[in-house]
Amino acid sequence: MDRYDTLQPPSIIASIASMRRRWKDAMHVSAEKNIEDYFAIETDDGSIAEHMGAAIAQLRILRPALHTTAYNTPEPLDAEVAAAAANLGSGPWPSSAKAGLDEFFAECDAVKEELESIKTRDWSKSTQAGSKSMTLLQIAQGTSRVAADRLAIVERLVRQLAD
Repeated sequence: MDRYDTLQPPSIIASIASMRRRWKDAMHVSAEKNIEDYFAIETDDGSIAEHMGAAIAQLRILRPALHTTAYNTPEPLDAEVAAAAANLGSGPWPSSAKAGLDEFFAECDAVKEELESIKTRDWSKSTQAGSKSMTLLQIAQGTSRVAADRLAIVERLVRQLAD
């Protein structure tokens, strides 16, 4: 269990709504430097590109899972949904920091819209994700986990590489 397991819908929505600003701030370097110069540099903790790509890919898995789990009769989900909700996935690297931020922002906006459309009575609905049963709330908590945990890594990598 981690801190995301205790988040309730209003906090999850607020968390996702804050990601646009927080990721933009994390990717900011001083005026004489360019984030693109550091974007794909490999470190022991991976690269900025790797973690941004993973965040985008996992949100792309979780967003439709939110939608289908809110159905009157939720549909079973692929096992990759449980892995994405646990922030265990990866994804293709964006071609640049700018392209990655644009993709990430678009995905966060779409996830936020999906979260805001969920009716109060639907948050407790559950379905199978591979061999694991997951509630809509757990999938939503996963969106916050992915965005915030990958953000923390990206912030650390930007400081490490650009300072």
